[in-house]
Amino acid sequence: MKIGMIQLKVIEGDISKNTEHLEKMIQEYKTDDVDALCFPELCISGYQFDRADVIDELSFMAKIAKKYKIAIIGGVHAIHTGLHYDTACLWDDTGELIGEYKKIHLWSSENDFFKSGTNLVIVPYKGWNIGLLLCADLGFPEISGPLATKMNADILIYLSAWAAGYEDLFVTCTKARAAENQIYVLSLNRATGNVQYCGNSLAAGPDGSVLGHLPYSDEGYLEVELEREHIKRVRREIPWREMKNNELYCKFWKE
Repeated sequence: MKIGMIQLKVIEGDISKNTEHLEKMIQEYKTDDVDALCFPELCISGYQFDRADVIDELSFMAKIAKKYKIAIIGGVHAIHTGLHYDTACLWDDTGELIGEYKKIHLWSSENDFFKSGTNLVIVPYKGWNIGLLLCADLGFPEISGPLATKMNADILIYLSAWAAGYEDLFVTCTKARAAENQIYVLSLNRATGNVQYCGNSLAAGPDGSVLGHLPYSDEGYLEVELEREHIKRVRREIPWREMKNNELYCKFWKE
């Protein structure tokens, strides 16, 4: 599978400019051999919450996925039964929404606007199981572990708006989540727009190795090719999964 990661510059609350720019990026980076294009957390309305209901972000993404015949993985604001959610979604190349994850670990002012999600999500796509997550979720192996070992994720994708100054933490957590679960982990961050973010989007292999990295905070594009045999080889050579003792770990948590 080949995935294109767009480290996007977002202008908080400027929906017209952001949607125009997002569509321009699709036009620039869509190719026949890319299976999906990814965009970071809250990439349309951003964190200016009084602008969040100006556009139906789920419908907008569905429309452009269908228009350009390309699957899109993106972080958007969604409204369900009057409640607001920070979501990570996957639309296929017909524009159908085939997976939606509601962010569990809300950060700071997100708690004042969004409702926290309570479920983990795996999206089957082109023979791969993709786990969708968001930003602060990256710091919690308590949810990446079940996605990988109980729900059989092959890939975890974290769509982020990770603050400047914490580049090393972003990179370290990505590599750790990949290595401990022996799967691919893609962490896509925002570029600096009118708010400073640390960028540093990267893809890590099932052994924690860096497959691609944008080591800056400017806008950029990273294309990564994922191979199932790489996962199998790492698990053969480093048999951590066979060594797991979940009953004992549960005992430690209870003590």
